[in-house]
Amino acid sequence: TISQLGTDNWGSSYQWSKMESERRAFELTEKYNIPMISLCPSFIFGPSTDGKMLSNSYSIQLIKKWMRGENEVQSRLCVDVRDVAKAHVAAATTTTKNEDETKIEKELNNRRRYIISSESRLPSERIAKILMEFSTTPELVTYDDKFDGGAIKIGEQEVQSVEKLRIELGITVTPVDLSFRDMGKAIMEQQRQRRRQEETISAE
Repeated sequence: TISQLGTDNWGSSYQWSKMESERRAFELTEKYNIPMISLCPSFIFGPSTDGKMLSNSYSIQLIKKWMRGENEVQSRLCVDVRDVAKAHVAAATTTTKNEDETKIEKELNNRRRYIISSESRLPSERIAKILMEFSTTPELVTYDDKFDGGAIKIGEQEVQSVEKLRIELGITVTPVDLSFRDMGKAIMEQQRQRRRQEETISAE
């Protein structure tokens, strides 16, 4: 889709284009009677599959900058990458078929939408304290203490997602602090491996 918000508002344009793409997709599925499930994750954090080898994804690079004190830690509405993966599998394999369904209920089940997210933001100070445990320079870690969340304050419910994910997809949303803790551990382990490799090379 082409954003109608202009080029001066990248964030809003990005959000608008995603919403418009989803709306158009639902229109087409209704027109051609094709089942569709839309998964809408918030900001995705979390460790890699094995917890050791890390990608160069934006979220991992961002966490590394936070741990090095290059950027202030920010409060984000987010979700664990492992929950997003589970949601994809569950959406493809979970059925809601019911012999007693009405025609409207069947149509609704053919077009389902899930927000994959925690329901509130974790304060940036709390995230910073978690990451300090795994940073080699914890004294450099800082956090944004000015942003309060805007219209919906940090810590207040922003979305409704947890109960629906649990009931319909069988997914229990990972606590946000655990996502950051596991991510910090994975980054710390990667740094240890790199140091060992450098020491081995030097010794040779």
